Amino acid sequence: MSDWIDNIKQQRDEGINQPLTQSDHAAVNSRYPGCTLEHCCVCGCPTGGAGKGEDSLYTDDSGPYCPGCYAKAEEVK
Repeated sequence: MSDWIDNIKQQRDEGINQPLTQSDHAAVNSRYPGCTLEHCCVCGCPTGGAGKGEDSLYTDDSGPYCPGCYAKAEEVK
Protein backbone atom coordinates (compact mmCIF):
# COMPACT_ATOMS: atom_id res chain seq x y z
CA MET A 1 0.00 0.00 0.00
CA SER A 2 1.56 3.28 -1.07
CA ASP A 3 1.44 6.48 0.94
CA TRP A 4 2.17 10.13 0.18
CA ILE A 5 5.95 9.52 0.25
CA ASP A 6 5.65 6.80 -2.38
CA ASN A 7 3.43 9.13 -4.42
CA ILE A 8 6.05 11.91 -4.28
CA LYS A 9 8.73 9.43 -5.41
CA GLN A 10 6.57 8.23 -8.31
CA GLN A 11 5.81 11.81 -9.37
CA ARG A 12 9.49 12.76 -9.26
CA ASP A 13 10.35 9.70 -11.35
CA GLU A 14 7.84 11.01 -13.91
CA GLY A 15 9.40 14.50 -13.84
CA ILE A 16 6.59 16.04 -11.80
CA ASN A 17 7.89 18.19 -8.94
CA GLN A 18 5.76 19.98 -6.43
CA PRO A 19 6.88 22.28 -3.61
CA LEU A 20 7.54 20.48 -0.34
CA THR A 21 8.12 21.70 3.18
CA GLN A 22 11.50 21.00 4.72
CA SER A 23 9.97 18.29 6.91
CA ASP A 24 8.40 16.70 3.81
CA HIS A 25 11.79 16.75 2.06
CA ALA A 26 13.32 15.05 5.10
CA ALA A 27 10.60 12.39 5.19
CA VAL A 28 10.89 11.59 1.48
CA ASN A 29 14.70 11.56 1.54
CA SER A 30 14.78 9.30 4.59
CA ARG A 31 12.97 6.62 2.56
CA TYR A 32 14.41 7.50 -0.87
CA PRO A 33 17.81 9.11 -0.27
CA GLY A 34 18.46 12.00 -2.64
CA CYS A 35 15.00 11.78 -4.21
CA THR A 36 14.20 15.45 -3.79
CA LEU A 37 17.64 16.77 -4.63
CA GLU A 38 17.69 19.16 -7.55
CA HIS A 39 20.63 18.87 -9.97
CA CYS A 40 22.27 21.47 -12.19
CA CYS A 41 21.29 21.23 -15.85
CA VAL A 42 24.93 21.86 -16.87
CA CYS A 43 27.23 19.99 -14.48
CA GLY A 44 24.82 17.66 -12.66
CA CYS A 45 25.84 18.78 -9.17
CA PRO A 46 23.16 19.31 -6.53
CA THR A 47 21.95 22.90 -6.71
CA GLY A 48 20.88 23.32 -3.12
CA GLY A 49 17.63 24.76 -4.47
CA ALA A 50 14.09 23.66 -3.92
CA GLY A 51 12.51 23.95 -7.34
CA LYS A 52 11.30 26.54 -9.80
CA GLY A 53 9.22 29.14 -8.02
CA GLU A 54 11.13 28.52 -4.82
CA ASP A 55 14.83 29.38 -4.55
CA SER A 56 16.28 27.66 -7.63
CA LEU A 57 18.43 29.47 -10.14
CA TYR A 58 17.01 29.73 -13.67
CA THR A 59 17.77 31.95 -16.65
CA ASP A 60 14.98 32.95 -19.00
CA ASP A 61 15.71 29.90 -21.13
CA SER A 62 16.85 27.09 -18.84
CA GLY A 63 17.76 25.73 -15.46
CA PRO A 64 18.07 24.80 -12.74
CA TYR A 65 21.68 25.83 -12.23
CA CYS A 66 24.18 25.50 -9.42
CA PRO A 67 25.56 28.91 -8.37
CA GLY A 68 28.77 28.54 -10.42
CA CYS A 69 27.05 27.52 -13.66
CA TYR A 70 24.38 30.19 -13.14
CA ALA A 71 27.05 32.89 -12.90
CA LYS A 72 28.61 31.63 -16.16
CA ALA A 73 25.21 31.51 -17.88
CA GLU A 74 24.45 35.06 -16.80
CA GLU A 75 27.82 36.24 -18.18
CA VAL A 76 26.91 34.86 -21.60
CA LYS A 77 23.57 36.71 -21.72
